[in-house]
Amino acid sequence: MADDQNPELPLGGNGSSGAGDPTGAASIVPINIEEEMRKSYLDYSMSVIIGRALPDVRDGLKPVHRRIMVAMDREGMQYNKRYSKCAGVVGECLKKYHPHGDSAVYDALVRMAQPWALRYTLVDGQGNFGSVDGDPPAAYRYTECRMMKIGSEMMADIDMETVDMVANFDESTTEPVVLPTRIPNLIVNGSNGIAVGMATNIPPHNLTEIVNATIELVNNPQAGLLEVLRHVQGPDFPTGGFIYGRSGIANAYKTGRGRFLMRAKCAIENMNQGRQAIIVSEIPYQVNKSKLIERIADLVNEKVIDDISDVRDESDRDGMRIMIELKRGAEAQIVLNQLYKHTQMQDSFSMIFLAVVNGQPKELPLDQAIHHFIDHRIDVVRRRTAFLLRKAREREHILLGYQIALDHLDNVIKIIRGSSSRADARENLFQFFSGRTITVRDQALTGVTLDPAKYNIDPATIITATLTLSYRQIDAILELQLYRLTQLSIDELLKELAQVRENIAEYESILASEKKLRAVIVKELEAVRKEYGDDRRTQILDEAAELQLEDLIADEQVAVTVSHSSYLKRTPISTYRQQRRGGTGRIGMKTREEDFVSQLIIDSTHAYLLCFTNTGRVYWLKVYEIPDVGAAGKGKSMASLLNLQPGETVRNILPVRNLEEEGKFIFFATRNGTVKKTPLKDFCNVMARGIIAIGIDDEDELIGARLTDGNQVVFLATHEGMAIRFDENDVRSMGRPARGVRGIDLGKKDYVVGIAVTPKERKVDGEGASCACLILSVTEQGFGKRTDVDEYRLQTRGGKGVINLKTTSRNGKVSSIQLVDETSELMVISQYGKIIRIDTKTIRAAGRSTQGVKLLNLEEEDKVAAAMVIPPEEAKTEPENGTLLQ
Repeated sequence: MADDQNPELPLGGNGSSGAGDPTGAASIVPINIEEEMRKSYLDYSMSVIIGRALPDVRDGLKPVHRRIMVAMDREGMQYNKRYSKCAGVVGECLKKYHPHGDSAVYDALVRMAQPWALRYTLVDGQGNFGSVDGDPPAAYRYTECRMMKIGSEMMADIDMETVDMVANFDESTTEPVVLPTRIPNLIVNGSNGIAVGMATNIPPHNLTEIVNATIELVNNPQAGLLEVLRHVQGPDFPTGGFIYGRSGIANAYKTGRGRFLMRAKCAIENMNQGRQAIIVSEIPYQVNKSKLIERIADLVNEKVIDDISDVRDESDRDGMRIMIELKRGAEAQIVLNQLYKHTQMQDSFSMIFLAVVNGQPKELPLDQAIHHFIDHRIDVVRRRTAFLLRKAREREHILLGYQIALDHLDNVIKIIRGSSSRADARENLFQFFSGRTITVRDQALTGVTLDPAKYNIDPATIITATLTLSYRQIDAILELQLYRLTQLSIDELLKELAQVRENIAEYESILASEKKLRAVIVKELEAVRKEYGDDRRTQILDEAAELQLEDLIADEQVAVTVSHSSYLKRTPISTYRQQRRGGTGRIGMKTREEDFVSQLIIDSTHAYLLCFTNTGRVYWLKVYEIPDVGAAGKGKSMASLLNLQPGETVRNILPVRNLEEEGKFIFFATRNGTVKKTPLKDFCNVMARGIIAIGIDDEDELIGARLTDGNQVVFLATHEGMAIRFDENDVRSMGRPARGVRGIDLGKKDYVVGIAVTPKERKVDGEGASCACLILSVTEQGFGKRTDVDEYRLQTRGGKGVINLKTTSRNGKVSSIQLVDETSELMVISQYGKIIRIDTKTIRAAGRSTQGVKLLNLEEEDKVAAAMVIPPEEAKTEPENGTLLQ
């Protein structure tokens, strides 16, 4: 009965389980699954680490790259030979050395031929090998390659037993464990790879600098990183660009880990009609050019960067050129800073100097990596010298045999002619010369017979010696060609013998002297530097040399106008020319009919604008980040300048020049009557996504924020016509996340509509009169009144307050309050878009418990939406000093 038909056959058994056990239990070995998983995973991970992902510290190559080089070398694809199909290289590599996927081998081959991927390419490719735009290479049946000349330096002396050879995967041939490279390839070309639980990312370097540092360490083995850094400035990327920060580079070389900031090389060119363009000629390492251009286009389409009109790729065979055209009036340095911030025109390179050292992965400082390369070169040169010494001695042995045969030529010819076969002649010659006594010139030429008269030798130097020829020498004599019997050839043999003995002495001295061996290494490194050394492509700048955007912007006073619909713009003060009293002024901002200027800020281009939102978050802008679009321009939407969250609206914008100024506070008021005071310095580090300025409850929102000196008087007004006025010192200073304390005790369904801060003491004008400080209250039905703040008695915070305005069905609830003086103008807009502009002097001053006067006639269901004080820049008549800006 067949095994597959026996239902009693145990799983995995063959019917005869040994020891007469019919169940086959004796063949089952119990193991601990945890130990087996640990062992198996460790074996797998070490296989990936050593055999695939990490480079060897000696030649800087991973196994696949090394096998490609070996395949090309053995196929005779040298730099001075013709190109050969890449398909042949891939096939040879798969057949003999690397039994993996063909795409893995071809991808590695392609990268070795890409000048934007390797600082010094090892493969000379012909055909389509991809591009810096990320275009894929052509299939390997279409492309051709051969070894670069510098690639041949990786294979130099490999046939001189300089490295160990191991059997390939099927033991049909051998392959080197490591290449006997003459260049420190790991450092000059770098490497990157992801293994199991670790990764390597080594940047490329300049060959001249690395060779100089290597020579320094060869001559002075005790030298360390300090001596290396005298020669090595830092990474040198094939794509050029800039690196910022020398101290970070030194620290990375010391620890084996670090991070470098890379930037594209850009220039600003002037175009026609006053326009400018940013020209990018070099990009950071490993950045895809086409994706970079696509990212810039996306930023323009998404309105993140508004000042770019066109992006073109004008690269050609002469080099890279990306043209970024700017709109008229755009500040090129600001746009460039935005590009650095939002694109890979500024990128970082995280260095992990990890390589395989003695079969184990190890993070290395730069000087140790060079020392490992030097140790490899010492081993290679010593093994090569020993190989050459052995070959020289073998050649000397043959030349001595020739010399003996030529000195006894007649006997040699007679013996050969008298022999019946080659084997017979071989044996007869051996018997003839065995134990034969001859005369020699000196002990150094033992085995050579010379005529004293013929060679003018002092007979006193002639000695006798017993001659014995080896079979190897006899075989060489039998193969001696007839032309070698001429006198010229005899002289050449003697000359060659002298040269060989000179070489033997040189090889022996190198092996006997560490100093001479290192001198050989230095000489070869100098030859490599002379042949392949070049100038740096990447420029390294100090941290202090890195320009901040503020350094590029003139520190000047500008006017920032904010519209009711949240559009911002800035304009130089020089735009607003002086006029005589009673002038008509000029347009400061072009707005739509339903929009108007709600705030005017005059400050430096280096000042901050703190933007507080209804949710209690704060964002900040630099004034120079607001576009300068001319006096009649509408400006830019606040939503495109700030990274607002869904549902957020800006409630207050406060200009601040110094965020760390002591004694300054931000005072907050919320809809539910909560107030809080926070030091201004707590807002120094505002992030792009904003930070919490005040803790807000779910049913609450921020109404206003004011900048104070800590000793002012706070005024809060409510929807139901109440108001409270209290000393700012009643509110203690709190941190940003704090929710604050009660500012006013609100009635049912009541809420705060506005906040104002006033000084404790009134300012005095030039005539000695106290300046007016009035609270203008506007109701939903279009009524309003002005009341002097002194009519509101000071109270303790948290009280119910006093009546601010008597609300009835005729005038409606309080919509907003504004702090005004005798020169203020008011803009009132209704929900239906009806707008009126009023000189606040025409609104009569009234007591607290009054209903106010009609400001705007409204339809039956219409209500006041907002009321804003018009900034002085928008006034039709200029102030007393004769200028439109104060």
